[in-house]
Amino acid sequence: MIRVNNNFAKAMEFTSFKKKDTITDDELINAILQFEIQLAKQNGFIFHCLVRNFKNEYANVLFVENFENLNDIETNLMQIPEAQNFFKLIEKQSIKIEFHHIQKNNFQIPLHFSCIECGTFSLKNENKANQLLPISNTIETNYLNTFENTSEHFIGKIKSNKFSEITFGKTLGQTKKICFGYFQNPFCTPLLELADENSMELDFWYLIA
Repeated sequence: MIRVNNNFAKAMEFTSFKKKDTITDDELINAILQFEIQLAKQNGFIFHCLVRNFKNEYANVLFVENFENLNDIETNLMQIPEAQNFFKLIEKQSIKIEFHHIQKNNFQIPLHFSCIECGTFSLKNENKANQLLPISNTIETNYLNTFENTSEHFIGKIKSNKFSEITFGKTLGQTKKICFGYFQNPFCTPLLELADENSMELDFWYLIA
């Protein structure tokens, strides 16, 4: 994990993947640590960490000041040996990259967390997308922020009619419990009613580097 500043972030890259069977966790983590040294030199870079889920998948989580920074970083890293060394360790066909436009104003990556809940969904009616941010703010104020476990939260836009809800929690167990509590909480119901149930995907990732 590396953080160069606490500037406001407007974009997140979430890249999930599987490592090759012959690669150990220690080899992957060491490659990531070298990779991060080069990431820290990129314009607009704020934060990076490596997380893992219970499906034996990993993810690079990268935050930048502006969405345009992501394209520049992608281009620059392709020429860097540390990035090439990391890419050699992963199964290329397993890579899934999503770029999230952070809708929340003045979002800062929390200083302390150990879990990231990443949910994605489409809307039944895309014309109601302007309701997402007010609903998100209500959920934060009246539900998520009532728990000591919650470190941060935001709504993101990935592409046309595909959105994300990201929550940073202090422990994996409590973050999962709070997330599943959405179905019983009246402040969370408006978001669930907007979302197309068939499009919803949810996973929990714990911090490893």
